[in-house]
Amino acid sequence: MSELSRRDFLKGSLAGAAAAALAGIGLGTSAFAEGGIYTPGTYSATAQGIGTVTVTMTFDANSITDVNVDVSQETPTIGGKYGEDLKKAIMDAQSAQIDAISGATTTSAAVKKATEACIAQAKGEAVVLGGTEEGDYEVPAELTKAEVEGSKAELWAITPDEVKEYDIVVVGAGAGGVPAAGVAAEGGASVALLQKEASVVSQGNCASAIIKEKSTPAGIQKWVHHTNSLNNWRSNEKLLRAYAENSEEALLWYWNRAGLTTETEYGDGSKIDSNTDCANLLNDGKGLFAYMSTSQDLTGVWQDRQDTYDYGEDHCYFMAPWIGPKPQNVGNVLQNVLDNVKAKCPNLEVFYQTPGVQLVKDGDKVVGVIGKTADGKYIQFNAKKGVILATGDYMNNDAMVARWCPDTFDYDKKQYHKTGDGHVMAIAAGAKMEPLGHTKMMHDFDSAQMYEEPFLYVNMDGERFTNEYTGFVYMGNLTKFQPKFKGSNVDANHPDGSKGWYCQVYDSSYMDWPAEDFVSRRWDPDSMLKYIPGAVENPQGVFVELIDAHKCDTLDELAAELDIPADTFKATVERYNELCEKGEDDDFGKPVKYMKPIKQAPFWAIRKHIRVSSIDSGVMTNEFGQALDADGKVIDGLYCVGNLGGPFYGGADYPFHQTGLSLGRCYTFGYIAAKHALGE
Repeated sequence: MSELSRRDFLKGSLAGAAAAALAGIGLGTSAFAEGGIYTPGTYSATAQGIGTVTVTMTFDANSITDVNVDVSQETPTIGGKYGEDLKKAIMDAQSAQIDAISGATTTSAAVKKATEACIAQAKGEAVVLGGTEEGDYEVPAELTKAEVEGSKAELWAITPDEVKEYDIVVVGAGAGGVPAAGVAAEGGASVALLQKEASVVSQGNCASAIIKEKSTPAGIQKWVHHTNSLNNWRSNEKLLRAYAENSEEALLWYWNRAGLTTETEYGDGSKIDSNTDCANLLNDGKGLFAYMSTSQDLTGVWQDRQDTYDYGEDHCYFMAPWIGPKPQNVGNVLQNVLDNVKAKCPNLEVFYQTPGVQLVKDGDKVVGVIGKTADGKYIQFNAKKGVILATGDYMNNDAMVARWCPDTFDYDKKQYHKTGDGHVMAIAAGAKMEPLGHTKMMHDFDSAQMYEEPFLYVNMDGERFTNEYTGFVYMGNLTKFQPKFKGSNVDANHPDGSKGWYCQVYDSSYMDWPAEDFVSRRWDPDSMLKYIPGAVENPQGVFVELIDAHKCDTLDELAAELDIPADTFKATVERYNELCEKGEDDDFGKPVKYMKPIKQAPFWAIRKHIRVSSIDSGVMTNEFGQALDADGKVIDGLYCVGNLGGPFYGGADYPFHQTGLSLGRCYTFGYIAAKHALGE
């Protein structure tokens, strides 16, 4: 007997002669008896009413010949007494389109669902069964109902309005999904790309790749070891090696399909294939180009303010072009990539405003996904070779954040509609969430330059709160214990203010300081002007709504612009100046070389707003991007890539030893998954 459970999907075991009749039928096929509607045989399915309702139906080639409705588990005086009435209604209608019996609507709905499932089996169609109605479903053991409801996933029974057939279906058009769909289409597969938004969406400006030609084999392995150390030794090193092996091909694939060029020569010897359309791109109104590079050869001793790693004489070279300029980002580039690939590959279809809401399984294999259009239509996209989920992270699913990455809960989020849809669908299909504290990326590149210089840092109460010689990537942790603030761009979830706000304060003498007293780069006052709101008309290369630098003649004026208490702020500056003159930081222990008094007007401050850029953990996958179950076994037909797959990271914080690793990882695993699904 084939039982359709209350969970999500068809469980396929058939009774007696029906087993032989259905043995060759997969979900979404049309193996009907020649000239008939149904494959003759007996089929059975269950659905949840008050108890469990079982419907068993017998078919010949063109009709329902017998029905048995088992309502013995229903309330005897209500639904339990209507089995024969419901049987007669089904036989008379020759379908599941029967009226509910007054006073037994729950039982009637369950019988109808089970009947639909039997008919679908007899027709050789896919069967997806959750609960008896919308909102009635079994929550997967690893999730909570609030997590499911915070996503776009729908785990109850869905009867699709339309069924489409493809080789590969990709869900999510971002940094993982666009390469996956493009590579699969170029490989000859018929591809459907589902996107929740009305366009491609991705964040950031830099994606990087390891260039093997400029690296030594041992240097690449040291990069794997180094990266795992920064991830608290919780990475799956097979995933790190997969990135190292494939990232160059993936980045160059993306680069060439975008038709990008450099504004100036890098001068670092990066291996970048040119594209004949580059000049046209610079003049077609899109204005996209590589405006700088942070490529680097990791050799000798690498060191930041917390960690050291010795590469010795080995080399690991990564290429890191920055695409833009801001406010354009890789989302604009990826849209260009997708449009260019689609123009050459008619076998790639894109369905915008169509989120994936439920996976379809045949036994233990994922064979498709149901998408929901903007007008509420359900389309089942069958996938012969695999479903690739690339739906991004879950930062906008409050219940998931509270459970899996709670230290980000009180911080504003840089993205929208990242609701963990893929996480919920994958887990409902048997995938396992990474069983560790999830990795977050939190920073603020946009309020102004010199974002990590160890100037005086004060919280929004005007008080100094830390040793400023701390990497900016860790300020999300330090500000967790500082006051909230309601700035101009606080997100809707934090109407009373959010965490992550502080101010960097310095004076006009900074241009006279020795260059070695700067951690990164000293920006001159003229270059800083475009980061002062209103100081420059139509500033270029910035997100205007995020710039937050200030220059004032007095500390009182500066405090007013920063919206911090002037008296407390001035007392903090006075104490800081005393420590600078003493030459010892008795309060927090900052290195003396960075103790510079604040005395020379005009005074400068950058109000920083640390927000969540991404949550970089998801479900367990292998080095090919295939989802794994709780026993570490591959879930056939299902890939999870980008911020949906892991464990690539593992530490509390994203490692910043390689600029662009986050996007580079997304591109690479989309690329890897598509190649693997194609059988390459």
